[in-house]
Amino acid sequence: MVPSPQAFTQPSVTANTQPSYNKCLQVFTRLLTRVQQVSQLQNRQSRQFRVCRTAIIPESPPEPIDHSSIPSHAFWTANAVVNPSTGTALEYSELKLGKDSKPWLEAASREIGRLAQGKQPGMPTGSNTMHFMDNRDLPAGRRTTYVRIVAAIKLHKAETHRIRFTVGGDCIDYKGKVSTPTADLETIKILLNSTVSTPNAKMLTADTEFFYLGTPVDRYEYMRIPAKDIPADYVEQYNLAPLVHNGHVLTEIRKGMYGLPQAGILAYNGLVKHLALSDYTPVQHTPGLFRHATRPVAFSLVVGNFAIKYVNRIHAEHLLSTLWSLYNITTDWTASIYCGITLKWDYVARTVDLSIEKALENYLDKSPKRPQHAPHAWTTPLYGSKIQLTPTS
Repeated sequence: MVPSPQAFTQPSVTANTQPSYNKCLQVFTRLLTRVQQVSQLQNRQSRQFRVCRTAIIPESPPEPIDHSSIPSHAFWTANAVVNPSTGTALEYSELKLGKDSKPWLEAASREIGRLAQGKQPGMPTGSNTMHFMDNRDLPAGRRTTYVRIVAAIKLHKAETHRIRFTVGGDCIDYKGKVSTPTADLETIKILLNSTVSTPNAKMLTADTEFFYLGTPVDRYEYMRIPAKDIPADYVEQYNLAPLVHNGHVLTEIRKGMYGLPQAGILAYNGLVKHLALSDYTPVQHTPGLFRHATRPVAFSLVVGNFAIKYVNRIHAEHLLSTLWSLYNITTDWTASIYCGITLKWDYVARTVDLSIEKALENYLDKSPKRPQHAPHAWTTPLYGSKIQLTPTS
């Protein structure tokens, strides 16, 4: 808070000191005026931005700039949807209004259908992870959180345009344990080495679909979704218009969902209980590593991705049948890639080569058109008007 000159009590002065005092007061008044101007300018600048919990985002999109002036590595954000003019990642709110909006709106509609009660036609049922509800039915004393919509392009997936509705976890007041055991890189490399060191052993990989979804939560959570972000066909099919309150629709989360702090540990605990019925148990003191009590099968787990070491295919199929009874999974019997690492197996020579060539393809194929001496794209700062803070006379 900037004080005013009147806030200071005038000291007693004499005729000899009056001119000097007046001059000092004039200088001090001008200085305070300058400080107030700076404070007002900062306030105006702060109102031009909206805080989005983890980032400060301008209200208006940046002006398009020449594509050639951006170094190629500005477009290397993994899986993100990048604006070719600015090199910035685009949000769903921009994608749904762009010229290629149709696949993104369809992806959003599929995502809501999966999380809720399906979508006609083609998806008669959903996971029942969330249920739309009237705002007046929110239990007393419960907080609501926001939705974070993530857009990505997955060229190696069946659905190349992907939309994920995630929970704003920072607004979830959950008192239980949320950390989830997962295999680290050292554990994965040891498992790979064990595979080539064990006679007749091989490896396959399996990927569970929607690993975090489907596990019942021990306490329901509540989330508000902006009505403008729900595709019109879904609003019409489920008659959501009467549920709109202050521009949002309230949902009740009944199962694990991306972004929910407890989703990971709940899904992990559910998997451990399910595997225990078939004698698969976690290895003590090694997070993310499992083995069977009698069968020659061991595997690592990283967020729903399995690297499975086995001897004899029949034992591997036993584990897959166990997983299939709980999840929809896809398998790769060649184990060509795991956690972004490309694997080249030679079961005759008993070797495996690891590389990240797939991740480096974009980096190696693109080189800057001009020398780039910084590890990131340079953004030219925009300076405001200069303000003289000291008197000139």
